[in-house]
Amino acid sequence: MAQPSGPRQALADLACALHTTLSTVDTKTNPLLSSNTIFRLDSDLNSNPFCLLTNASGRDQLDMIGTLLWNDCTELMISRGHNPEDVLLLGKVRALAFAVLNMAVSPDLLGSLRALDLALKTARICIVNQQREIALNILSVAARRLESVQPAHLGLDPAINRTLTTRYFLLRIRLAWLQDRVDIAEHFFTKIPTPVVSNDEESIFETCFIIGDSALARRLPDIAITWLQRARDHLQSLHIMTQMQFPEYYNWNLVVRHSLVVACTRVKSIQSTIIYDIETRALREHPAVVLFDLSMGHNNPPGRDGSLRGLKSLIEKMTLTDMNMPIGSDNGMEAFRILLMRPLPTREWTEKCFVAFILLLSRSEVSDSKRIRTLRAVIDALEKRGYPSISASAAHATVICIWKMTGGALLKKDYWTAQSWLQVCSDPKIFQHCSLSIQIAIQKKLVACYLQTGHITAARRLIDRGLFQSQVDCERMYLSYKLTLLEGKDGSGYFYLGFPLHPVPHKQMSLLSCAMEAQRQHKPEEVLNCLDQFIKCLTSDDIYHHDFSAAEHYIFAITLLSEELSKGFNQRLGDCIETVLQSALSYAKENSMFEGGDQEVSVTQLQWLYFATYKIALKLITSSGFLWTTSVLDHSRDFALQYRQIAYPEMGSKAPRPHFFAVAYLRLLASSLKARCEDDPTEKVGFNSFYSKQRLRPRLSRCGHAENTDYLQASHYEDVRACFQQLSDLHGWKDGEEETDDNADFKEDRHRNIAQFFYLEAAMHLSKWKDVASICASDDAFPDPKFYAPTIDLTLQLKLPPKLAIHIIKRIVSKLKKLQDDPPTTWQRDFRASLPRYLHCLFTLAIGPVQNTSSSGIACLDVEMADSEVAEEVLDKVLAMADEEAGVEGDAHIAEHGLHAIQAKSELAEVFTYPAAELIQIATMAFNKAVDFYRVTRDADCQRWADKAIRISQLVPGAQGKLLVGTLQKRLGSLIGV
Repeated sequence: MAQPSGPRQALADLACALHTTLSTVDTKTNPLLSSNTIFRLDSDLNSNPFCLLTNASGRDQLDMIGTLLWNDCTELMISRGHNPEDVLLLGKVRALAFAVLNMAVSPDLLGSLRALDLALKTARICIVNQQREIALNILSVAARRLESVQPAHLGLDPAINRTLTTRYFLLRIRLAWLQDRVDIAEHFFTKIPTPVVSNDEESIFETCFIIGDSALARRLPDIAITWLQRARDHLQSLHIMTQMQFPEYYNWNLVVRHSLVVACTRVKSIQSTIIYDIETRALREHPAVVLFDLSMGHNNPPGRDGSLRGLKSLIEKMTLTDMNMPIGSDNGMEAFRILLMRPLPTREWTEKCFVAFILLLSRSEVSDSKRIRTLRAVIDALEKRGYPSISASAAHATVICIWKMTGGALLKKDYWTAQSWLQVCSDPKIFQHCSLSIQIAIQKKLVACYLQTGHITAARRLIDRGLFQSQVDCERMYLSYKLTLLEGKDGSGYFYLGFPLHPVPHKQMSLLSCAMEAQRQHKPEEVLNCLDQFIKCLTSDDIYHHDFSAAEHYIFAITLLSEELSKGFNQRLGDCIETVLQSALSYAKENSMFEGGDQEVSVTQLQWLYFATYKIALKLITSSGFLWTTSVLDHSRDFALQYRQIAYPEMGSKAPRPHFFAVAYLRLLASSLKARCEDDPTEKVGFNSFYSKQRLRPRLSRCGHAENTDYLQASHYEDVRACFQQLSDLHGWKDGEEETDDNADFKEDRHRNIAQFFYLEAAMHLSKWKDVASICASDDAFPDPKFYAPTIDLTLQLKLPPKLAIHIIKRIVSKLKKLQDDPPTTWQRDFRASLPRYLHCLFTLAIGPVQNTSSSGIACLDVEMADSEVAEEVLDKVLAMADEEAGVEGDAHIAEHGLHAIQAKSELAEVFTYPAAELIQIATMAFNKAVDFYRVTRDADCQRWADKAIRISQLVPGAQGKLLVGTLQKRLGSLIGV
């Protein structure tokens, strides 16, 4: 894919560097970034990189870089979020990730919505971190994006539009408050749309309370009263809008009213006094205040009876929620613990106190280990007093609270603590009166924790005697399969005996989870077993999509297959890839949509599919599975065509042109590789080996299936020619759908130059001599210099017509005269080392007959050569190279000939020794040709050729050379009578 350029490239480079650093940093001790990197990060953010745009050819790479960096920040916030300095730094890094992602979005409604959502998320983080300038720059981008998605003709859902507008104005309000501009905050508050959904109402309440609470802390009570009243009103609206089901209502109602009372005490006015009286009366009835008074001994007679009366008042007023006690929770928890350690008058009192204790325990700031010990002590005290199991409603409330604490431990990946909480849930006093669904959920979560902590035996015991045995429970099937693999057993038959054959909810997601687990345990056969069953689900007529859409299921499967392919290739994996891609393509063709439509496969998903499929092809061509490359590339092309049909329906568009170019180029290489392997069926090498070889293997003699092999090879080479034609059609083509990129154009030029060699190779193999001649006559079509040696190899190997072969070799050698690299390139050194062999072959071609004939006469004596001029030029070139090596002056006329492209040591600065065997061969063939001239009485030609043959033989070192010189001189003497 194309690279971004200029400032975009600098930003992408920094993002890559940050990803590399953050993905390898020690999450506990080491600093996140070096001081130099932080300085560069600050400099780039201060330059406002959020307005940079890129062209379509660079979006995929930027999206990948930005996504990786964004995810790095998310993961590090879990492990480093306790450190304020790291939080601020990660906020800046996330802002840079947004700048990269903002450049990567497509210029359509979907792209604008995605960029707007990312902008609002990033701006919120920066505002929380009080990074004002960065937040302001990002919100400027959000404003433009918001404006671009609001026209009615775009068809955006009004509810989505209202929510985005509300989020934007609320962030502008918070930023204005940070900038000490209350007037601007008030202005934006008046522009907020009337909320119609609870999420919008909750966001407005949150913002109003944050500003009111901040104003109170800054001793601005007038402003605090205004915003806290707004917070109170919106909290009440939220409570009504959620049909009294907002779980935190009692918590926040207490906090907001308490803050409002405090603010009113600091303002001396009639209005503040009235507000104070109203809010104080409401507070005195709040269960939390009653509980606080109870724990502190306020407003209650001393002694046990007074405590009981206070407790009775609390119980009568208390509504059990997920905690109506935001302040004084530790004191309240201790008060209830003390009460529970003593006998209480009724079972109802005991259960309500126990549940209230659990609720407060879940809010406590003490460590999990201490909370677990405290809870066990209370349960043990109840058991010692002979207290029976708690009722179903109390058990349900208890499990909810413990489940919350379990979730907190799992979020921190503290599986030991989560396991301890779940074991408390499994206590018979709590467990046996829970509903069956809750009991099953506890058991499954406990099994998962056992597997994480290595308690394999405990997990097996719980599964074997557990409540969740139904085949419909696919989560249980996943846990059982994972346990089977951890026990070292074969899970291949599990899907036939364990998972239901008929479609059930969550089956596909569980199968994918099984595949991912097998992948984590490095069991590739098990991965494919899972995917086999998964494919059967996807191709079924009756399929559930409760977890994700079918398109996302395909995306999961393709990601898994790509990961497996990175580890190695086998036949079964290739078949699985083919099946998944074919199924995904069929589904995409039937269910593609415009954004905002009612079908399932979006433009963004199609974009992911064609790019991911291309990456699979890249992996295949470098593996032993290169034969699958062409089929996978066809799927990638078809996904891209479907994307074009949906995203760019206008006639004449070739978008995404860069992808089609990349597909055609890779297919050309794959077809060339297939064709070469038909020459040598025993050598099934990967693309890396194929591409690095500049010498072609000698053509093997074939028998038996030769005709079929020739047909297959010709078919592959025809595909090469078709691919090259596609490249030519796409190369340099521009339309209004995508921007230009200099780096992308350079890369495409380089790929097309490489493709020209394989196009020439195909033409030679198919005996398209006119095409070969046309290519060799054109400077634009002639292969790149690094392919000169392979081109000569092909020319000699495939037995081209002599005139054409001579023309090609002469052209290559003459072209080398223009290259004056210093120091010489590797291919030039290699070419010089091979030049004696090429001169030998060229000489053989040149002295060959004009045509093969069996007629009598001069032609039988081979006097009429294919190209006598070239033949003598070769002799002169051999003399020049060998003479220079020996320090001998060459003939004065040698410089006049066209084969002196390489000037031996003077240009290549390499010690070169002309091979003696080549000198002997050339001298012998030249003298034999001199004899032919003598036989037809062409004495001058005979003398000239014989002299050159003897001079070449004189350059052969040692006794072998002396013997050859003597033999040739003696034979020449016998011919001319000397």
